Amino acid sequence: MGSETITGHQQLHVYLFPVPAQGHMIPTVDIARLLAARGLKSTVICTPLNAISVSKTTERDRLSGLDINVQTIPFPAAEVGLPEGIESMDKLTSPEMVPKFMSAIALLQQPFEQLLEEHRPDFVIAGMFLPWATESAAKSGIPRIVFHGTSCFSLSVGESLELYKPYEAMSIDADPLSSFVIPGLPDKIEMTMSQLPDNYKVKNVFSEVMKKVRESELNSYGVLVNSFYELEPAYAEHYRNILGRKTWHIGPVSLRNTNTSDKAQRGKKSTIDEHYVLNWLNSKEPNSVLYVSFGSVSRVSNDQLLELAMGLENSVYSFIWVVRQIKNDDEESFLPKGFEVRIQGRGLIIRDWAPQVLILDHEAVGGFMTHCGWNSTLEGISAGVPMITWPMFAEQFYNEKFITQVIKIGAPLGAKEYNMWVDAKKVSLVKNETIATVVTQLMGDGEEAKEMRQRAKEIGEIAKRSVEEGGSSHTNLTTFIEEMKLQLQIEMASEISLQHQLHVFIFPATAQGHLIPMINIAKLFAARGVKTTIISTPLHAITLSKTINHDRLSGLDINIQTIPFPAVEVGLPEGTESVNQLTSPDMMPKFFLAVSMVQQPFEKLLEEYRPDIVVADMFFPWATEAAAKFGIPRLIFHGINIFCQCVDESLRINKPFESITDDKESFLVPDLPDKIEMTKSQVPQHIIGDSMFSALMEKIRESEQKSYGVLVNSFYELEPAYADHYKNAMGIRSGRLAERRNESSTEEHSVLKWLDSKKPNSVIYVSFGSMSKLPNDQLTEIATGLEDSGCSFIWVVRKTNSEEEEKFLPEGFEERTEGKGLIIREWAPQVLILDHPAVGGFMTHCGWNSILEGITAGVPMITWPMFAEQFYNEKLVTEVLKIGSQVGAGEWNGWIETTNASVKKERISKAVTQLMSDDGEETKEMRKRVTELGEKAKRAVKEDGSSYVQFTALIEELKMSKK
Repeated sequence: MGSETITGHQQLHVYLFPVPAQGHMIPTVDIARLLAARGLKSTVICTPLNAISVSKTTERDRLSGLDINVQTIPFPAAEVGLPEGIESMDKLTSPEMVPKFMSAIALLQQPFEQLLEEHRPDFVIAGMFLPWATESAAKSGIPRIVFHGTSCFSLSVGESLELYKPYEAMSIDADPLSSFVIPGLPDKIEMTMSQLPDNYKVKNVFSEVMKKVRESELNSYGVLVNSFYELEPAYAEHYRNILGRKTWHIGPVSLRNTNTSDKAQRGKKSTIDEHYVLNWLNSKEPNSVLYVSFGSVSRVSNDQLLELAMGLENSVYSFIWVVRQIKNDDEESFLPKGFEVRIQGRGLIIRDWAPQVLILDHEAVGGFMTHCGWNSTLEGISAGVPMITWPMFAEQFYNEKFITQVIKIGAPLGAKEYNMWVDAKKVSLVKNETIATVVTQLMGDGEEAKEMRQRAKEIGEIAKRSVEEGGSSHTNLTTFIEEMKLQLQIEMASEISLQHQLHVFIFPATAQGHLIPMINIAKLFAARGVKTTIISTPLHAITLSKTINHDRLSGLDINIQTIPFPAVEVGLPEGTESVNQLTSPDMMPKFFLAVSMVQQPFEKLLEEYRPDIVVADMFFPWATEAAAKFGIPRLIFHGINIFCQCVDESLRINKPFESITDDKESFLVPDLPDKIEMTKSQVPQHIIGDSMFSALMEKIRESEQKSYGVLVNSFYELEPAYADHYKNAMGIRSGRLAERRNESSTEEHSVLKWLDSKKPNSVIYVSFGSMSKLPNDQLTEIATGLEDSGCSFIWVVRKTNSEEEEKFLPEGFEERTEGKGLIIREWAPQVLILDHPAVGGFMTHCGWNSILEGITAGVPMITWPMFAEQFYNEKLVTEVLKIGSQVGAGEWNGWIETTNASVKKERISKAVTQLMSDDGEETKEMRKRVTELGEKAKRAVKEDGSSYVQFTALIEELKMSKK
């Protein structure tokens, strides 16, 4: 659901108010630029001196047409007793200046509120050390987003320390270097008392500030995190679900800077010419240079700088060293005599400010000695560079644990003591011998260093992919913007008092695979306060009434209107109202003729009730025309994913199969985000040649082009490349859902009891949907294959109707599989079964409902497609998502026309054994991937998930468009 289509053209205006410190301002400005690049009006709030460097950074974006500006607020340095011109934390030179600086920050609240009142932005992103920003924004009814400038790992560690206070159990006389475990985290993380931030050990200026920061965060709208989900998935989930914070991972934001000038001028202007640095690096071998920098505010004593200089020299590796030392009269006394002469050509010293991203991205750089500030850490990660960790203060000791113990791409130098950045002289020295040893180990060819370098490189590639279109951070930023637009729409809707309740008609096709998900859509609308009317034929209405009765009793406005189905008029038996009831191919044309005759009574209902929106199944192409007669928008529901629709459209337009003579020969489906191959025998008949479906599918396509949009039973994170392709390349707007039905069965308790007796992941579930019918000889092959596999199974059987009802079971089969196998005739509580921990595999016909239910349950699959779009779905499962393996079904076939057994017992047994085995690496990877997708599916339908947000945006748009 694109922001330019579903949520209207209203431009959002965002205020970004960073903490006045380089480590906070730089990423905040990157976020401002990211948002401006997405069409938002971005205003960066900062003090006059900081505005100079910020304006230089944003000027190029402004000149390129982005709506990004800087608004200044005077900094009250003199009022709190600070020297004039002190407007940033990195300007502080003594501990006594810190409380004064924090007092000055508090005084910014009043002028900030005046700006809010004057300009009325739509939302505010404010730095963590501006806790009063939540209150200020609330006064104007504006959501405030917190930006900490660190990772979810660090935030989780800080929260655990605050909640559990494990350090309080340490004796006063305990060795400061003795460690304790931080409880409540996904990993075992230990710290020492000496590494703990001062505000936990003694009351200081930051103790009260951090308390306010925490309270402010709890009352804010949510948290933006400069990280990417794949870097810290366990901590992203922990912070969101266990600690209850609403978050969006949108980083690494430094990757917004793609060209040399952006990288060189990020933050302050470099004190060295970037071309000189690049030329120097160009003269070095790949991975041969160590980059040494300790951030914008860390100051290291002369004694420590001397040790560092000797350590770098003794390591014999090339280096770039950025020096920000404590100012005194002996400015360069930290350099050993003759040092610069001896390291000439091998070492490059940069005073004060360096183009860090530019340097780290160079192939010559093979290591990074860092203070573990999060910006530096993330820039090193993005560049794929392993690190030597030397934390000093703030959350830097937490970050060291993350680098060295969680993602394992760094080696600790041995820093042991937390100390304020303005008080560096008190820290114990790290000796030159230690420095030289660790540098040599990291930059050398040892096995551990090689593994570290490989991991860092892989994570760096993942970081880059995360910010590309379809990547996790790119998607999260889109979701965040959509939610902010939604908040604006809700506010606008409230202001113009849109009190009238929306009314939606839901018109599902009369087939179980279409009917069931559309009833769930009806329930979704009703649960959001929309009056929902389901249009149904009389026989289906009986079942549907039972399904929605609970919802009606709970107060939801959901009802059923019936339309007679003209079965007899077209020559079908009385009572034939569903595709599932058709038993021969010659019934098909009659059935679809009857479907077309439903248009007239449907139009009478539209005229009588005048709903605000119609959601009609794809097999009612005339519904677009019918709704248009009354000025009502029509949404299409296909019942399949976007991947399938993209494949189908590519086959229709490009016809790559026309040059193929052998039905078994594969060809490439062109113009798709992935390389997808098919055989001619797998292509639906309506695409290859004329069939009764060819004309119908053409009408469906024409109807879709004229409709208001498309609802898709999927979620964005499952198929981001195809969601974007569908919208951008094919020009069709879509909104995604991912809501599953809750099935019931008279046998469900006995099924659950049976499953409870099995070990986790030990049972394979076998089901081929509501319409697929298999001949007896194929059912016999399945039975024998399942028995031979030795695995426990649940098998749902819907076979071709015949008098020889149970002849497909081998003699003695049920006795031999007693306790190991469970056969269910006709209908099973599928979602209930798939969700059970005992189920470890799913043999499926690849109908989209079944696949989505398998994905949501986190169960890998064996694919056995038969007809419709099922061969497309097999490609998605096995080649794109890589969460399933093929059993080897080769031919597309109509569901009514059954053939002889096409898949033999040996292939079935082998496929089951491979999928259910715990030994295979491929199976483990498959299981891991599908588990992760299952978690994403569940998140998608939660209150701040992508599907939930998109569905809300659709409802709000419909409210806004209502006259």
